[in-house]
Amino acid sequence: MIRKPKRTWMRQLALTGVMGGLLVLQGLALHGAEVSFGREKETLTADLRGVPLGDALKLMGERMGWNVFVEPGLESRRVSTRFTDLAVGESLRRVMGELNYALIRGSGEKASKLLVYATSASSATQEIELSEQVVIFYSKRIDNEIIVQIKPGSPMTIEEIAEALDAEIAGEVEGLNAYRLRFKDEASADAARERLKDSDALQISDNYEWGRPGENQPFIQGGGAGFSLKPGKTDGNEIIVGLIDMPVQSSDDSLSEFLLPGITIGDGTAAPSDVPSHGTSMAQTVLKGVELGNEGQSESSVRILPIDVYGGSDTTSTFQVAAGIYEAVKAGASIVNLSLGGADAAPFMEQMITEASQQGVLFVGAAGNSPGKDYTFPAAYPDVLAVTAAGRNGEPAAYANTGDFVDVMVPGRSFVEYNGTTYMVNGTSSSAAYVSGLAASISANTGKPVREVEFELRQNLPKP
Repeated sequence: MIRKPKRTWMRQLALTGVMGGLLVLQGLALHGAEVSFGREKETLTADLRGVPLGDALKLMGERMGWNVFVEPGLESRRVSTRFTDLAVGESLRRVMGELNYALIRGSGEKASKLLVYATSASSATQEIELSEQVVIFYSKRIDNEIIVQIKPGSPMTIEEIAEALDAEIAGEVEGLNAYRLRFKDEASADAARERLKDSDALQISDNYEWGRPGENQPFIQGGGAGFSLKPGKTDGNEIIVGLIDMPVQSSDDSLSEFLLPGITIGDGTAAPSDVPSHGTSMAQTVLKGVELGNEGQSESSVRILPIDVYGGSDTTSTFQVAAGIYEAVKAGASIVNLSLGGADAAPFMEQMITEASQQGVLFVGAAGNSPGKDYTFPAAYPDVLAVTAAGRNGEPAAYANTGDFVDVMVPGRSFVEYNGTTYMVNGTSSSAAYVSGLAASISANTGKPVREVEFELRQNLPKP
């Protein structure tokens, strides 16, 4: 039975603060002051000598994921303290001195609130504006490599081409006649680019290195940020979201039940188990988007296909990402989530996306965590639904890209649960993952093709 959606997800989307890309908060510093959190012992270490109380509260709020309110006039008071590995309560007392404070614990996705005041908690009305810590998408050309795609009908083989150019075949995308050639140095690669640029039988692209999305940090207020969605029967008709990312850790049964057997592009080194990988965070965020689009329905036929394009490395490449896209589409993904990217276009990747889009595949990309309007790829390709992040006020987040290629905007914060700890992530990465899940849910519940759902999202979701 096809259920007509009620569109209540539009109102929920406007109210929720569920998204993000990366939270990097190890040792936050401000004007020489510093606050860091020891994850194993759940203790704080700080160097806050001679700084205004407002700055100290800003650092602690960002470090701990608290909303902080202070009595007007107190923020200019000076704080002078240093400590190492103190419990949270004792740390607060050292920072506040003779002032009073109240820490109102949140739960799940509701942030804890810290009130700082002289005599009455009701006087703590001035909110401390916190920065949202994100990772900027990193991109660099790999100077000693090129991507070669052999066009149909060409009499040349890649072995002959590599031998003629004195290059090593470092990778291939089976079925596309696309190969990654590595040279001994930049000069040799430049000579090959010049030699092949006018070839009618070959398409030549540069290969770019993209940085690892980063690591998450704890949102210090306990658990409760998981999801209640259950996997429903699919009868072979599941909606598959291809997640092009880092490995997805499946230690949590509520997540693992939604995961299809993953595909690895690269060496396949396992992700560290002490914190959730970016892939794990994005997988959970996709499912939160599914849950919202489900409008109260407890089960879903949406499944996630993890595609690890990092292979245990700190970087990936546009060639590896394109190979991951190819594998996702070949495996039946109707939605491909791209919560990663860089500043440089890769024609080889764009061609793959265009061809898959023409076959009905929806691509959702993160617009990037650099304020401004510069292009971020793959989000900026015409056939990708580019998603940027909104802040709590409904305007674009301070870090969010608002270029003319951006199509829609949703909240830029996500909370994920891993091994009993809640983690908060900020950025356009989770904004994209959230929209991927929402699109998948609507398609699964209505029977509409995902490209038709894409049109609906473009019409209904806000733009920056």
